[in-house]
Amino acid sequence: MQITGGKFRGFKIKVPKDIRPTSAFNRKRIFDIIGDVEGLRVLDLFCGSGALGLEAISRGAKFCVFVDIRNESFRVVNENLKKLGVLDLGLVIREDVLKFCRNWGGERFDIIFADPPYSWERYEELLECAKNLLKENGIFILELSSRIKPPEIEGIELFKFVKGGDSAFAFYRFRP
Repeated sequence: MQITGGKFRGFKIKVPKDIRPTSAFNRKRIFDIIGDVEGLRVLDLFCGSGALGLEAISRGAKFCVFVDIRNESFRVVNENLKKLGVLDLGLVIREDVLKFCRNWGGERFDIIFADPPYSWERYEELLECAKNLLKENGIFILELSSRIKPPEIEGIELFKFVKGGDSAFAFYRFRP
């Protein structure tokens, strides 16, 4: 698995066992849709290998917070950041995603990626939490099974929905 764009294009990302990383094709597709991330603050929820956040850093994001409850994800993302020489551009937090979202007291984010396991069902709760983490007009990208209809809640607008194989991507914009 490699980074698809930016200054670290081609860098091989270490991936924890037993996760379903977002494919290179779909990562490129996501960044084609959201556009320039230069100087933006990014949050990568259910980060797994950290591929989406690392891709954002490679493309010029100012900072990325990576969150996953798994010990192996915590270790692997830190390893990937260290190999890239960008430990100062990332913060890796080992915690339940919803707990993190409820308790985060830091600066809001311009972009949030969320790639929960396909068996996960608490999408509306995650979207509600995301509203408290996004800057105005911030973008939330939710990866889910292509068999699931994207959730919709008040205050966060679904502006694009694309399918790619077994995966689908719902793009939301925060409009307070």
